[in-house]
Amino acid sequence: MADVVNTITTPEEVAPAKPSIIYTGSSNNLVPGAALLFAGVLAFSMGMTDVFFTEAMAWTFAIWGVLLIYGGLIDINETYEVTEDALIIRNVMRPWAPRKTFDWERVNRLDVVVHRNDARDSDVTMHVYYQPEGELANERRDRVYNPALAQLITDYAGLRPADKDTPKDVTRIPHKEKATFIWK
Repeated sequence: MADVVNTITTPEEVAPAKPSIIYTGSSNNLVPGAALLFAGVLAFSMGMTDVFFTEAMAWTFAIWGVLLIYGGLIDINETYEVTEDALIIRNVMRPWAPRKTFDWERVNRLDVVVHRNDARDSDVTMHVYYQPEGELANERRDRVYNPALAQLITDYAGLRPADKDTPKDVTRIPHKEKATFIWK
């Protein structure tokens, strides 16, 4: 009969897992899409579509309204989860890819793009680049700039400023003029 050895793990032996940090999607204005959809539907209900050109415009307004609303809902529902192993991007409004997992070893670049002079944080976007295993092309995810999320991405992925113009601290981006700052 074999001896059974019971091992008891003590709290010092079990390393507690760090909780993941979740960043919600950016707020987006759905009013332009709703206005276009309303205008397109209203044109049909008011009988303004007797001429082909006006009917085509009404359909164009309605379709663009639906697309703008859907695009806004995609931005609102996208969440970024930062774990020790990966950056997990979830979006229930994107059925073809509801979850993307970017392993930190393969996150190879972060761009922060200031789109206008004297910009606010909402005028700045982040581009996270990921190269899947066995692929030559990078995947890119864009979102509104979040200083805390950008700091976590550069820390976990081990990214450094690409040139002398890029600040070492990703949370202190100059907003004075248009620029693209790159960490690789």
